[in-house]
Amino acid sequence: MKKIKYLGIGLAMQLLPMIAFAQTPQIPSVGWTKGSVTNFLRQLLEWFGGILFFIGIFMILWAAFKYMTAGGDDTKIESAKKSLIYGLVGIGIAILAFGVWQLVGSFLGDGSSYFWM
Repeated sequence: MKKIKYLGIGLAMQLLPMIAFAQTPQIPSVGWTKGSVTNFLRQLLEWFGGILFFIGIFMILWAAFKYMTAGGDDTKIESAKKSLIYGLVGIGIAILAFGVWQLVGSFLGDGSSYFWM
């Protein structure tokens, strides 16, 4: 019986902040503008592109290590070649991501800047 009482007190303590915040008269606004959204997207693209470049460079170095340690084994050499191709494709996708964003920006904006505003 004591456990149920403590459970009820615990639930009441958990719900108390929600009841207090329910009394606020206005809903806070997000305050995002067109410039802040494009700035956020630009930063997201730069992080994504940087991560893809890092992964691509790592894959190329890993492929070189696998090729150097293959010792003439054809299956290991093929695995190294596939890793090299994957790394190059990753870098190519990162470059295309920047190019596609510039292309979309040129269609939607004046095309003179990195991002349209």
